[in-house]
Amino acid sequence: MTDARLALVLGGSGYVGREVVRALAAAGARVAFTYQRGAALSETLAAETGARAFQTNLAEPASIRALFDTLAAEDAAPDLLVHAAVVSGTGALADVTDALWDEMHAVNVRSVYVAMQSFAARLAGRPGDVVLTAALDGIAKIPTAVHFAATQSARLGMTQALAKELGPKDVRVNLVLLGALGGGISEGLDPARLADYKRYSALQRVGTPGEAARAITRLALHNRWMTGSILPITGGL
Repeated sequence: MTDARLALVLGGSGYVGREVVRALAAAGARVAFTYQRGAALSETLAAETGARAFQTNLAEPASIRALFDTLAAEDAAPDLLVHAAVVSGTGALADVTDALWDEMHAVNVRSVYVAMQSFAARLAGRPGDVVLTAALDGIAKIPTAVHFAATQSARLGMTQALAKELGPKDVRVNLVLLGALGGGISEGLDPARLADYKRYSALQRVGTPGEAARAITRLALHNRWMTGSILPITGGL
């Protein structure tokens, strides 16, 4: 069933996103993905996978809507959406300015609902699959920055609400919860906290982007019954 799938990966040039692009393309999906910076990396990924790269500012709603308009005009409106883009940050409560709060929420929260509005409006009766990603911050009780935690818990709330609203239209919406990985936003973790992740996880190691991408891709392509749920890919933390 994957041959005809039209997939869009938001944040497809990122640490996890590019592995999702590779996995979806290898499964036979027609893939489009977004990037903001890193044009050379995105061009290489597109050439490698046959996917199409679109420079998109996820902090700007007009940029997201323009992307969906372009895909629809080319008869390539997606029926599969993966949101793998995230802005991370650290800092104590007193250090979080209004500007930092707004900047993080623009990408981590607002871009989700803007993309979902455009995605759902263009399904035209087709079934669909959505996979959002989130870090443990704000979902598990761990030390973290309040502005980042707020955005991750917001993704969980949106997952559950969207699943209920879109379920009658045969659209599944799920959240993949990612533990510490060997790069990406995990590179900014305090070494002591990273050591705790390893110590308390069942596998006692960090994950890889490929492991995360395989779980995301399987959920996107092969799931038919699970929706509004969390799939924890955390190494047993």
